[in-house]
Amino acid sequence: MNTMVKFLTQRAKAIVVVVGLLTFGLTQTHWLTTSALWEKGEGALIDRRYGNRAARPAHPDIKLVGIENSTIALDELAPEEIAASPALQLMQAPWPWDRRVYAAVLEKLMASGARVVVFDFVFAAETEGDGVFAQALQKYQDRVVIGSQFSSEETSGEVFQKYTAPNAQLLLPGTDDIIGMVNVWADPDEIERRGRYRTSIEHETPQLQKFAEKYPDNLIHMSALAAEKFAGHVDTPPYDHGNFIDFRGPAGTYDVLPLEKLFVDKLWQAPPFNGGRIFRDKIVVVGPIAEIFHDVHETPFGPMPGPEVQAQMMATILDHSSLGEPGPVFNVALALLMLGLTLAICLWIHHALLKMLLLAGTAVTFLVAGQLAFTRGHCVLPMMPALFCFMTTGSFGVVFQFALEQIERRRYRNVLDRYVSKNVARTILDDKRSFEEALRGRKQPVTILFSDIRGFTTMTENSDAGKLVAQLNEYFADMVGIVLQEGGTLQKFIGDAIMAAWGDTHSDGVEVDARHAVSAALQMRPALAKRNDRWKDSPDRAKLAIGIGVNHGEVIVGNIGHPQRMEFTVLGDGVNLAARLESATKQFHMDILVGEEAEKLTRDQFFYRAVDLLTFKGKTKPVEVFGVLSDRSQPPPAWLSAYHEAIKRYRGRQFAEAIVRFEAVQKEIGGGDFLCTMYLGRCADYIKQPPPENWDGSHALSEK
Repeated sequence: MNTMVKFLTQRAKAIVVVVGLLTFGLTQTHWLTTSALWEKGEGALIDRRYGNRAARPAHPDIKLVGIENSTIALDELAPEEIAASPALQLMQAPWPWDRRVYAAVLEKLMASGARVVVFDFVFAAETEGDGVFAQALQKYQDRVVIGSQFSSEETSGEVFQKYTAPNAQLLLPGTDDIIGMVNVWADPDEIERRGRYRTSIEHETPQLQKFAEKYPDNLIHMSALAAEKFAGHVDTPPYDHGNFIDFRGPAGTYDVLPLEKLFVDKLWQAPPFNGGRIFRDKIVVVGPIAEIFHDVHETPFGPMPGPEVQAQMMATILDHSSLGEPGPVFNVALALLMLGLTLAICLWIHHALLKMLLLAGTAVTFLVAGQLAFTRGHCVLPMMPALFCFMTTGSFGVVFQFALEQIERRRYRNVLDRYVSKNVARTILDDKRSFEEALRGRKQPVTILFSDIRGFTTMTENSDAGKLVAQLNEYFADMVGIVLQEGGTLQKFIGDAIMAAWGDTHSDGVEVDARHAVSAALQMRPALAKRNDRWKDSPDRAKLAIGIGVNHGEVIVGNIGHPQRMEFTVLGDGVNLAARLESATKQFHMDILVGEEAEKLTRDQFFYRAVDLLTFKGKTKPVEVFGVLSDRSQPPPAWLSAYHEAIKRYRGRQFAEAIVRFEAVQKEIGGGDFLCTMYLGRCADYIKQPPPENWDGSHALSEK
C-alpha cells in the first residue's frame, strides 16, 4: 500500500495530464457527444444563453391573428354581432370550418393593406368552400402563403417522412409559389432552437439522404417564403442545422389578435385594429392558438404556440440575425485551450485556495465569453466539450491531489493515534500554530468529564487478569467511542477511570463544548446498560457500575512532563473539581453529577435536579451540584418543580415545610428516593438542633 502511494505521489502530475488527454479524447467520440445526457447538457447551456440575453419587443412588421378558444366558441360575441357577419355565421359550424372563412379573412386583411398574409395551416383535406378560397389565393398569389408539412410514418418497423401538400382544389394555375413548410425541427432533446429554411424530400427522408446532394433544396419554409414576398428578396441560409432562431423572448412576445374580432365592426374600428391600420404594410400570420389544436412547441423560453414560432423565424430572416456555430476545428481548439488552462492550474498552483479561485475564475470567464459571443457575435459556442475537459480534468486534479494529501495525513494520524488522542493528533496535523501555542501552556475554559468504575479495586483482587483486561477493553471501546463521537478529547486513562475534555484542542464555543460533554455522560448510561445486558450470560464478565463527574472551568492546557516523556494534558482546579464530583456520586447514590458552571451553560438543553450545595474539602466557597435527568426532547418529571421548591424551603431554614414537600415528592416518585430521604433526615436533625446563624444551606463534603 505504501509503495503504491509513493508511486502515485511521484507520478501525480503525469497521471493528471494523462487523465486530461483521455478526457479530451472522449469529447471527440461519437457515442459520448450523441448521448442523451450530453445533448441535454448542451441544450440547457444554449437555453441559458437565450434566457440571459435581454428580451426584445416583437418585430414591428409582423402581426399575429390567432384562432383562440373564444374564436371557436364565439361566446364573447352577442347574437346580433354574429348575425351581422356571414363569416361569423360560418364559424358557428363545427371544426373544420368552411374554407370561405379563410377567404373572408384574406380579403379583410388585404383590404386593410397587409403586404403578406400567412396561413399557418396545411389545408390537406378537401372541404366546403375550397373553390372560393382557391380563387382568393390565386387573386393574391404574390402576397399569400399557406402551409405544407413533413410528418413521420412508420411502416414495417421503419420510419419514413411523408410530405403533405395542400389539397389540389386550392392550387389554381399560378399558385405554385404560395406553399411553404410549416415544420420546425427539434433538437435531439426535443426543444426547437434551429431554423431549417430550405430543404428537399431527399434531405428529410433517411432512406434517400445519400442522394440529397444531387437534388436542389426546392422546398422553402413558410417563414422564409413570407419574408421574401415581404422584402422582395432575402438570403435564406442553406440546409444547415446550425441556424439558430433569434428568439426575441418567450411566448406572448407577439400579441395575439383574436380572429373573430375582424368581423365585428365596432371592434374592428376600435384599438388595436383601428379600422385595419394595424395591418398596413405588415406580415400577418394567421394560425391556431386554442388548446384543441395542440400546436405548441418547446423552445428555449418554454412552450410557445406554433404561429408565434413562425413569427420568431420570420423576424430572424428579416433582421439577418440567425445565430451560427463555429466549425469543428475551432471547437477542437477551444476544448484544447480549456484543457491546457486546467492542467496549468492543477499542476503548477499548489496553494489550495488560489487553485480553487483560479479554476472558478476560468469557468466564469468561459461562461461570460460564451454569453458575449452569443449576444454580440451571434455565435453559439459549443460549451460541453470545453466544460467537460475543464470539469473532469480539474475535478480529478483537485480530488487526486487532495486524496494523496489525505492518505499521507491519515498515515501520520494513524501513527499519532496510537500515542495521543485523536483530537490532539488532528490539532497537530490541521492547526500547527494552535498546537505550538498549546505546548507552551495557556489558560482557557474547558469542560472536563471523569468516569470511574465502582468497586474496581475489589474486582482486581478476585478476577482473572486476562479476562478483566478483556472486559475493560470492551468497556473502554464503548465509553471512549461516545466521547469521540461527541467531539471530546480522550485525555488519559487513569487505571479504570476515563478523563475527557472539550475545548482543549479546539472549541465550538463554551456552550457547545459543555453540551457535548453532558450529552456524552447521558449516553454512557444506556451504553453501559446495553453492555451489561450482553455480559449477563457470560461467567467471565462482571456487571459494572460507573460514576461520572462533569465540570466546566478555566484550566491550564499544555505539554507537561519530563523531556523524555511529555504529555499534552489539562490541569487546574476545574479538573480537580470534576474528579471530586465523580467521587461524590457514590455518596449521593447517583451515576452523574454536574457542576454549577456546566449546568448554567446547558440548562436550556437538559433537565437538571439540584443535588446539594457542597463545600468540598480544601475549599471555602460552596459549589452547586446537579444531577442530569434527560435532554429536553423528553418532558420533565412531574415532581421536579415541587422538589426544587422543597430545596428552596430547606435552604431558607423552613425545615418543617420542607419536610412536608419532600415527603410529597417522595410519594410522587414512588418512594425510595435517596435524595428526598437524605433531606428528610437533615431537616429532622436541623429542627432538633438548628444550624448556625451564618449557615448558607451548604453541606461540607469531608471526602475528596
